[in-house]
Amino acid sequence: MSLWRDPPWGIGYSRQNVLLGGLACPVNASPLGPAMPCETSSGGDSDWSLSDPLSLLDSTTTSSTTTPVLHLHISHETMPGHLGQKILKTFGLDEPKTREAGPAGDVPGRADIHLDERILSEFPSNGTYPRLARLSDGSILSATTRREGPQRVLQVSKSTDNGHRFFTWGEVTRGHGDVDNLYLLEVAPNKVLAAFRNHDLGPNGPTHFRITVCQSTDGGKSWSYLSQAAEKGAPFGLWEPFMRLGRKGEVQMTFSQEFAPEDQDTMLVVSHDHGKTWSKPVVVSGADERLRDGMTGIAETRDNGQDALVMVFETTRYGTFCIEAVISYDDGVSWQRRQPVYIPPRGRNAGSPQIASFADGSLAVVFQTDESVQHCQWPGRAAVKTVFSGPPQHGKLHWTPPSLVGPEASVWPGIMAIDEKTVMATYDHGGPRGKLITWHAK
Repeated sequence: MSLWRDPPWGIGYSRQNVLLGGLACPVNASPLGPAMPCETSSGGDSDWSLSDPLSLLDSTTTSSTTTPVLHLHISHETMPGHLGQKILKTFGLDEPKTREAGPAGDVPGRADIHLDERILSEFPSNGTYPRLARLSDGSILSATTRREGPQRVLQVSKSTDNGHRFFTWGEVTRGHGDVDNLYLLEVAPNKVLAAFRNHDLGPNGPTHFRITVCQSTDGGKSWSYLSQAAEKGAPFGLWEPFMRLGRKGEVQMTFSQEFAPEDQDTMLVVSHDHGKTWSKPVVVSGADERLRDGMTGIAETRDNGQDALVMVFETTRYGTFCIEAVISYDDGVSWQRRQPVYIPPRGRNAGSPQIASFADGSLAVVFQTDESVQHCQWPGRAAVKTVFSGPPQHGKLHWTPPSLVGPEASVWPGIMAIDEKTVMATYDHGGPRGKLITWHAK
């Protein structure tokens, strides 16, 4: 059974978009509060690069053009590792625990990673946290954060040729404050929500935390303030909103909430009126462990004929960051079967994951890792890699070893389905870039 489906409002060519954070919100909206500098560097100014594996180069024909692709020949070779922390010493985490390997198993297909990079905005060297959203008319929005002097501009670009070229389309907001982690979702034809973190700063750090929601009613061209999905005073923050549409058309938003420096959980809020009002936050994952879960992404699949969702996130089970997953069989109300997706070599990190599914239910996860980076500077210096799994089998996922998507100095990946067998991985590599991955089911 194909997982490709029309949106709940029944219009045309679309699929539930799966992407990741970015930055900010509205224009002329007083509830937003002041802006502030980004908390992490993009790594886009790095001069490190990795050579393409020319021995694996081939070409494939897509849309009347010949494109180089990388055919994946999976091996289990060990990668080097050194210490690469993401402020973990500040958290006081202990020496990594014994490391559990993910389940081994056959994956029902193979993937081709196209080697040509697509530029996702008309600012090719200025933009980070690139994320994509499919609209019901078939067009694609690209969300990036670019710098303009001391300000950060939340840029929306648009493609009408299925992601080949993007042109400037709109602007969510601009400012000096801590606005970040932008996520876009179309909830009705031409009605798009933008969710993001939006924090006030005082002389000694953040004083108030928000997940703010803006709306566009013209397909992402103009924006206005809509609501606060969650907010709280200091200390401990709110981060990384992710949105999806539930089966009944409700907007489900997950985000990360800190409860202590070493303890962060995944929260859920729901809106039944397209983002105007939200339910009270509830913990859906992480309540029973003191780990720093964060940066969630969700994709639809099936488990032996039963509808299922897979949510991926970074966590700190072994001291540095690794990637785990949970599964939902009730459309995101509850989550279970927590299990590893990818654990890097000891002392190295894998984080900032996102996930998308193919029509056969197979899954692709992209993430950034410093496991093969020459000079550790997590999270600003990393490469983007991907792993694949078939659909879950009785709650178990079987992941391939990782394959390179974006070379060193690539960070903050996202991913979205382009068609039934193709996804586009996005990342910042000296600017907003995208790369196609084609899945060949067995």
